[in-house]
Amino acid sequence: MRKILVVLVGVVMITVGLMSGCSEKKPVNNLVTDSDGDGYNDTVDAFPHNKTEWNDSDGDGVGDNTDAFPHDANETRDSDGDGVGDNTDAFPLDPTEWLDSDGDGVGDNADYFPYDATRWEQPPPDAFLQLAEPYIEKLVMDDSGLQTYATTVINGCSGRECQVNALYRDVLMNYTCTAAPLGSRPLQTPQETIQKREGTCEDLSILLCSLLYNSGMTSALVFTDDHVYAMASDVNIDDLWERAEHSLRLRVEEHFGEPLSQPFVQTYTLPHLNMLYAGGEEGKTFDGFIDYMTIDYRIESDHPLHMFVVPTQTEFFALRDGDIANFTHYAQWEETNLTTASGTIPQLFTYGGIILVNEGAQAATVSVDFLFTFQPSFYETYNLNALTVYNIGGKNAVLLDPSLGEYGFPGYDAEVAGEKTVINPLTKEYITLP
Repeated sequence: MRKILVVLVGVVMITVGLMSGCSEKKPVNNLVTDSDGDGYNDTVDAFPHNKTEWNDSDGDGVGDNTDAFPHDANETRDSDGDGVGDNTDAFPLDPTEWLDSDGDGVGDNADYFPYDATRWEQPPPDAFLQLAEPYIEKLVMDDSGLQTYATTVINGCSGRECQVNALYRDVLMNYTCTAAPLGSRPLQTPQETIQKREGTCEDLSILLCSLLYNSGMTSALVFTDDHVYAMASDVNIDDLWERAEHSLRLRVEEHFGEPLSQPFVQTYTLPHLNMLYAGGEEGKTFDGFIDYMTIDYRIESDHPLHMFVVPTQTEFFALRDGDIANFTHYAQWEETNLTTASGTIPQLFTYGGIILVNEGAQAATVSVDFLFTFQPSFYETYNLNALTVYNIGGKNAVLLDPSLGEYGFPGYDAEVAGEKTVINPLTKEYITLP
């Protein structure tokens, strides 16, 4: 009994000693309470009588545990769980919608025209846009390789018209246009067409349109029932034709082998019974490239001469050899006793010339000033009157048909049949051409 008592006293003394040794321990405030028993004293508990809440971060009167937006005093609930508070949500019970910009009662996500209160339903698919989209997708409007290519082609050009004509003529002259029904073959990129040097008319039009864009010029695609073409806009028509005409004349000269305008100015001593011929060589023909030629002439001689206009050089040889039976000439332009003469011999349909004969007893000093001018055959088809101009947005635009061949020119679309629809590849806006 005595031993137990000692132990108990010792424990009490130790406990008291421990308590009395904590001089920093504050006395217990028996007045601090936790009314709702949630572990937060009433002095810090924003809701001392609600054991499910103790904090209100945004001060809106709704506890953080219940508040769907504990840091937004303007929102407390998100009924549809879309992350937008009911007070802000135009559709608080629809998790797929929360905004109605045009106030038409249809949420922006479902509204195909969210800023137009008069309509909201998606229009039916645009058949033309569906047709045009694959072609537009093949266009390349900003590419360093195409820019280099285009720069090489238009080198030396001054003005938009020269550049349009140069790019178009490059495609006509250097690429083969393969005829194929519209949409029957996979479309090529411009790079593929350049590599192959051939493609359908649609491929070449895609190339043309891309080259124009990479040269800093606006372009478009033009659709008919059978083909797709390129279009160049903002051009001066007179300047464009002047550039095109020059290119076509150069092409004729390449085929014909001679300049289309040939001045011939000389002074000769023509002995007695001698003759002078100026004109085409024997056997030389216009060969389908030239329709006719004209000769402007001025002749001065100190002794009378005889002048003949002949259809070919063969007549000169016949006259020289005395073969009068085979000598023919144009009687309407024959002159005798000529010392001074000038005029124009129009529309010779063969490559002939002029013969001057000194039939007098003395030598004659003869000065001649001839200008031989050749009229190319392409003018019958390709001329300024055949250039079709479209006014689009107040600017002149022309069609570029890649199927015309070496004598085509920008703006000639007489071969293009059917309704033409032009589309801006950037905006996808399109119009039907008149």
